[in-house]
Amino acid sequence: MAAPPSPSTSQKLIAEAIGTAFLVYVGAGSAAATGVISAGTKVAFSMAQLGIISFAFMLVIVGAVYAIGHISGGHINPAVTLALAVSGKFPWREVPGYIAAQVAGAIAGAAAIFLTLGKSAAVAAGGGVTSYNAASMGWGRAGLIEAIGTFMLVFVIFGVIDHRAVPGWAPMAIGSVVFAIIIILGPATGAAINPARYLGAFFMQGAFGGTISWAQLPSYVIGDIAGGVLGGLAYVGIARARATAALTSLAPADEAGDTTPAASPEKVTS
Repeated sequence: MAAPPSPSTSQKLIAEAIGTAFLVYVGAGSAAATGVISAGTKVAFSMAQLGIISFAFMLVIVGAVYAIGHISGGHINPAVTLALAVSGKFPWREVPGYIAAQVAGAIAGAAAIFLTLGKSAAVAAGGGVTSYNAASMGWGRAGLIEAIGTFMLVFVIFGVIDHRAVPGWAPMAIGSVVFAIIIILGPATGAAINPARYLGAFFMQGAFGGTISWAQLPSYVIGDIAGGVLGGLAYVGIARARATAALTSLAPADEAGDTTPAASPEKVTS
């Protein structure tokens, strides 16, 4: 039986842009919406609000990865794309296009946050931009914290897309680990664990006149990329002992039990 035709490059890039836009709109948007509500009710931010934001990220990642995993691999995160490329599981020639699509999608998703919540309210609520307290934390420590979270995310991604993992559950596992990571990283750095998610909200907050800190940007870009690459390499290192190891896409197994070839990996996500 002939294999189905592979998606075109343009289809993959559009899928990545849409998936990342969904992630930012719902995930970062939930953080901004929480700020808008808190401003009106004067209710102090607590673990309850953090849990809801984490849950929003989890659900949108599960939905997005199930929807586009079989098209583009559902990376929706430059740290994931780069980790796959460095580990030899994704072609370098496709990396620039994927990252450009992810950042463009993130900007579109962030713009939709301002459209939904209103410019003034969204700006006052921070526009979904993650940040850390510069008075008590340096950029190096913040970057290390982000690296730890992204390491965990990418390590889990590489594990669940291994063809030996239980098929069909990769999006749920990825969404779940994002939920868990945000709970611990959220109070420290806001838990971006995704350079595109950070840059989309960052650029739109600045474009609409909100306060942004260029000094904090390296912590989220460098920290997330470094942590993601190390997470991917760590998994490949411990899995190498089994010669049959292979990474597949995030798409659930088809009726015959096969999975999408590694040419279109997340092959995650945050």
